[in-house]
Amino acid sequence: MPWLFIRIKQLKWMLLFLFSAIFFLITIPPPPEQPVVSFVGPPAAIYKGSTNVALTVNVDDTETNAGKWARLFMKHDMTASFFVTSSWLDQHPKTAKLLVERAFDIGVLLTDTSDAGEIEKEINAVQKRLKAYGMERVLYVRAAEEMGGLPETSSSLGLLTVQWSVDLAERPPSDFIRNMKKGDIVLLNPEEDLRVTEKWLSILAKKEKAVSLSELAGNDTRIEYIP
Repeated sequence: MPWLFIRIKQLKWMLLFLFSAIFFLITIPPPPEQPVVSFVGPPAAIYKGSTNVALTVNVDDTETNAGKWARLFMKHDMTASFFVTSSWLDQHPKTAKLLVERAFDIGVLLTDTSDAGEIEKEINAVQKRLKAYGMERVLYVRAAEEMGGLPETSSSLGLLTVQWSVDLAERPPSDFIRNMKKGDIVLLNPEEDLRVTEKWLSILAKKEKAVSLSELAGNDTRIEYIP
């Protein structure tokens, strides 16, 4: 009967579509959001990759320009990774929400790494505040100054310690641009005039792609560690 033939034909197309969709989904590679890192020896801190560059910003309790930084990156269609403290999150909820909504990588900035208990307490405090804005889990931590035993503590919590290979507070941006190396993890200078930052960001964009730490650490790339 004609109607039965049409129904069977429709069913065949539906099944073909279903199997095609399943095949497509199972062949999509997982996103590089969960870096998989194993240590042969004791846990160490990442300070360099092997491809692209990663821009990072330390946002301590006194930082007031994080929102301007974020909008600057958005303007140039670039990304960066922000390391924040729990007290800063309490003081700047609008900027914190912006960072989460715009999918910037956000890690924990630790100003005191002398006590493992305090490290864990601060990590939990940051994660709790970010979760309120919709961010499920923090992946990265960083010491503002001395690392101490941070790599061991963060590793035990399933987190990765990420430092930097270039500090723009100690090195002119022009020198960094001229001598940039693939895999550089760059710490931006919070005291720098944002007009200066915007100028060298536009130059950087023409030379090298700036990626998030998730992309740098999650892709198939060689990672260098601080021993």
